[in-house]
Amino acid sequence: MQQIVPVILAGGIGERFWPLSRSSHPKQLLPLITRRTMIEETLSRIRAIASKDIPPLVMTSSRIAAPMKKVLSKKWKFDMIVEPVGKNTAPALALAAAWIEARHGESIMAALPADHAIGPRSAYSKALRFACELAMRENHLVVFAVAPSRPETGYGYLLLDKLCGEKDGVGWHRVKRFVEKPDARTAAAYCRNKSYRWNSGMFVWKTSVLLEEVRRYLPELFAQVEEAARGKFSLKALQKFYADADKESIDYGIMERSDRVSAVAGSFSWDDIGSWEAMSRIHGVNASGTTVSGDRIYEQECAGSIVVNRSSLAVAAIGCDDLTLIVTDDAVLAVPRALLPELKKYITAMKSSGALPPRLF
Repeated sequence: MQQIVPVILAGGIGERFWPLSRSSHPKQLLPLITRRTMIEETLSRIRAIASKDIPPLVMTSSRIAAPMKKVLSKKWKFDMIVEPVGKNTAPALALAAAWIEARHGESIMAALPADHAIGPRSAYSKALRFACELAMRENHLVVFAVAPSRPETGYGYLLLDKLCGEKDGVGWHRVKRFVEKPDARTAAAYCRNKSYRWNSGMFVWKTSVLLEEVRRYLPELFAQVEEAARGKFSLKALQKFYADADKESIDYGIMERSDRVSAVAGSFSWDDIGSWEAMSRIHGVNASGTTVSGDRIYEQECAGSIVVNRSSLAVAAIGCDDLTLIVTDDAVLAVPRALLPELKKYITAMKSSGALPPRLF
């Protein structure tokens, strides 16, 4: 098999985890699942497939590159591309593919976000290895399909065709179509239909195959990637690339249009850690349906709440129903769980109000 180069997508801030996640210390650098940061968890998981002596490529934003280097440089070897401005996943992944080819030659590229919860690791490793074999053998763009555990309206879905093959409990399907985020009734129907799976946003492909599809479906982006390659991906070349490239997701730009898309479906669990709501799924609930995470917390007679303490303070939550209470050393967030999907709207309002110090964001 060709060499495998993981590409870790770690550019966002994760505003929906405010006040813990901030521009100076984003979600990927938080220990939300275990005592390790989320990006360290991701780097640890890909050890099962990464080629020796070829470090993973981390793609991140200029706002968080410095703190990320500080966290990772102590224990991890990695290459990094710093994006001066975010242009979504299609430009980032096309550029990464060309960068890998220039540095290492044609390779298998595994594109993996840095903010997912995945387990057990053994099942995930089997799916990763099979996806790499499939991308190598079939020259396909491979996406990871996950069996839904709940009617989730915040995720995209995949409609899978019949089973093409199987290895070590990992199935291989062609993808019939990508499905937009559904309403609650449709999501419930998808949960009952085994042909529908969550679109995890994790991909494996040959660098050459991805670039062929970029040239086919996004020719202007392909020309911009070629120009960056001729500039040897210098700072000047990257600045021009990101200034010129249009915002485009890899799903809309390539995956939904290509006829070379397959999916692997393993037995691992997966969760996109997108907001405080995920804490209940990751850390569980007590008898009253409340999630308690952190030290120095007294909780009594709360129902369906989320209480997280990441401060040196003592926290008492009494009689709180369906409330999200997040405490850090310099900020407290108290918001009904029903309003969590709108938290980014309120953060925008907080920033413009002038009521809170800018350093909190």
